[in-house]
Amino acid sequence: MTNVNARVTELYPIGGKTNSGRFLGYLSGTAKAAQNDTITITNAGVVEVANLVDTDDALQTMTYATNVITLTSATTHAVRGLVVCQI
Repeated sequence: MTNVNARVTELYPIGGKTNSGRFLGYLSGTAKAAQNDTITITNAGVVEVANLVDTDDALQTMTYATNVITLTSATTHAVRGLVVCQI
C-alpha cells in the first residue's frame, strides 16, 4: 500500500448556511500502483464524496476517512476526477 499526497484544484465553492467551507474540486492525474493505495488530499480537512476514474475511464471504488481516499479497486492506472471537500 502506497500513499500519495495531492491537492485538488478548487472549481466552485459550495456556499450557503449549512455548506460553508465546502468546495467542488478536481483531482488531476494521480499515480496508483496497487489495490488499497491511498491519496491524502492536503488542501482539505474532509473528503465528503469523490468520483474518480482511471486512464481507461473505469470508475474507481473507494472509501474515505477524513482527507484520505483509499482506492479499493485492483487497477494500477493513474486516477482523476471530481471531489467534494470541506476545508
